[in-house]
Amino acid sequence: MADDDLDSDALSDKLEQRLNDVIREQAERLSQAQRAALQSLEQSPDETGHLEESCRVEPGENELEWVVLAGGPLTTTTVREGSGEPYDYADAFEFGTSHQPARPFFYSTYNAMRDDMQKAIEDAISEVLNDD
Repeated sequence: MADDDLDSDALSDKLEQRLNDVIREQAERLSQAQRAALQSLEQSPDETGHLEESCRVEPGENELEWVVLAGGPLTTTTVREGSGEPYDYADAFEFGTSHQPARPFFYSTYNAMRDDMQKAIEDAISEVLNDD
């Protein structure tokens, strides 16, 4: 019985490591695709590319969580026009404003890639389970 527990633990560790790797790979692929989408959307010379630079992947709250983000300090103005609040122009770019149309890059790219990313994760699980 102890051998079964060890095999189960080894499988669990192997599966967790493989899933961590593939989830991070898929998150990086998504972030790169979002950057590419931004390159095709940034139209004028005064757009600095900070939004593209802000696309990143960060670790989540557990070993199997990777968070794909855009915006933040690189794209946040100190004061939003007409108010005293900071404003992240990544939101304006994605969703539009009363002054500019939406130029979606974040969720549209995720939606286009979601099925392929899910398949890659499922394939990784099958690979680990079939190796043992």
